[in-house]
Amino acid sequence: MNELHVSDVMTPEVVVATVDCRTRQIVDVLTDYGVSGMPVVDENDHVIGMVTEADLMPDLAEADEGTTAAERTAAELMSSPAVTVGPDAPVRIAARLMSRHRVKQLPVVEDGSGRLVGILTRGDLMRRTMRSDTAVQRDVFDNVVLPAFAVDPSQIAVDVIDGVVTLHGTVERRSAALRLAALARTVDGVTSVVDDVKWHVDDTAVPRRQAHDD
Repeated sequence: MNELHVSDVMTPEVVVATVDCRTRQIVDVLTDYGVSGMPVVDENDHVIGMVTEADLMPDLAEADEGTTAAERTAAELMSSPAVTVGPDAPVRIAARLMSRHRVKQLPVVEDGSGRLVGILTRGDLMRRTMRSDTAVQRDVFDNVVLPAFAVDPSQIAVDVIDGVVTLHGTVERRSAALRLAALARTVDGVTSVVDDVKWHVDDTAVPRRQAHDD
């Protein structure tokens, strides 16, 4: 089964704050980019916390009362440690993390180095998982099976249950079967793909080198 991973749905471009960013700067960035929060990173792009609209509310409340808003830094405002997820984690694990920790977004950090490589939001998950099976089935067939090179659409069937796509049928070459499965995973609403497509010729196998006498 080809399961959908965080790297398949995350946004690689991330708006971040450094530890010395102050309240007014953070508010401006959140407003300009239309986001509700952002990771706070150190000089090596390691995530050390998250600052959100909720973290800013006490300072903004002071401004609403006619006083000057406190100009605290991101280091003072942020929630730490941040809840993060790796790019290779299944989206179902990311969804559980969001639910358990009651957060709207997860910084995606590189396994091993801990470097920030993306951001995953609730919206990203909903766009990929909250579609009807009928709509997903239609998109997979119309946008993956029909345009596929050297594949007879009449030989391929697409079943979808709770976002899990199963591809049935037979194609000439194994590379075509693998490509169908890979492309099906990119369709919005697909959570995983079961590749049940048979093939006649394995054109992905590496030819064995013949021994030669010197």
